Amino acid sequence: MNKRILLVDDDYDVITAYKRNLRKDFDITTANSGVEGIEKIRESDPFAVVVSDFNMPKMNGIEFLKLVRKAAPDTVRVMLTGFAELDTAMEAVNQGNVFRFITKPVHTESLICTLNDCAEQHQLITSERELLDKTLKGSLKVFIDILTFISPTIFNLSSRYRTMAKRLGVALGIKKLWEVEIAALLSQIGIITIPTEIVDKRSKGDTLTPQEEKIYQTQSENCRNLLKNIPRLEEIANAIQFQDKNYNEFVTENEIVNEADFPLISRILKVAIDFENSIHKGLNQPDALRLLKATSHKYDPKVLDSLERIITGVRIERVMKHIRLKDLRIAMVIAEDIKDDKGNILLRKGYEISDVLLLRLMNASKVRSIIEPIYIFE
Repeated sequence: MNKRILLVDDDYDVITAYKRNLRKDFDITTANSGVEGIEKIRESDPFAVVVSDFNMPKMNGIEFLKLVRKAAPDTVRVMLTGFAELDTAMEAVNQGNVFRFITKPVHTESLICTLNDCAEQHQLITSERELLDKTLKGSLKVFIDILTFISPTIFNLSSRYRTMAKRLGVALGIKKLWEVEIAALLSQIGIITIPTEIVDKRSKGDTLTPQEEKIYQTQSENCRNLLKNIPRLEEIANAIQFQDKNYNEFVTENEIVNEADFPLISRILKVAIDFENSIHKGLNQPDALRLLKATSHKYDPKVLDSLERIITGVRIERVMKHIRLKDLRIAMVIAEDIKDDKGNILLRKGYEISDVLLLRLMNASKVRSIIEPIYIFE
């Protein structure tokens, strides 16, 4: 359990007493002002708890904890003050999202008990994030890998959508990148509700009839309906519902897009999917970018600008190399189709190797001869 505590108080004697009384139970760091406290938060490993005095010069405790909330949202915040006015307590809770509000003087035993409670709260917060980041995302990734065998072309693209959507999310400063990644991974699961012949026809690039196109366009809404009742995926489901919508449908020159009506994740997905689909059809990155810019009314300008910065920035060209099948590893990208000795394609180029695909290939190698070497992008 993380027991790193930051104590902020402008009274030197109080700070000294804190360090002396708490150092056996906690890893204590101190600061004598809000400014110094923020500097230590930004420059050091994460703190489990921040305890701040209220009455400090230049920056009071509420102002400081409000900044802490932005700089370190997972850190549990505690307000310590010499008086207990209701207005002060309410402001601290509302602006600084304070977990505990305690008054001076506080006995050492009581403070230790409070800090232990706060450390446990921090562990709950970080454990939940780890659950979301690793367990949920990992489970969904396996789910997508399995669906890849149902519609290989469609669901292999989901991995590419995820990569591009994440890069766009980083460029746009999105804090909950896991939501962007999962939305991209799940963006195509509505395909399982569409008749196979329509999916195959579209995958081959054939023109759909108006009726077939109408059926295919229901996939985003079907995806939302499949996901909306899963805890923690409600907002993601809503974002996927609007992934095919054009930006100009929600905004005019005199209006600002409403996040509730057209989520930013939807706008990221729109750019990532259209861009990667253009690459899949054979365009290079600059040409795919020009194609999107030629119809810029479809896209959020901020997202499209971020894509342009990503594509026109310094890029490392991929180098093809060959390896033995036994040396194939997760996250490698296949550069040439993997075939058996009878010419059957086991895995097409462009696939990123996942644990499911790797296991499938290794099992296949036990019952048939796979042509080596395997060509990958390094």
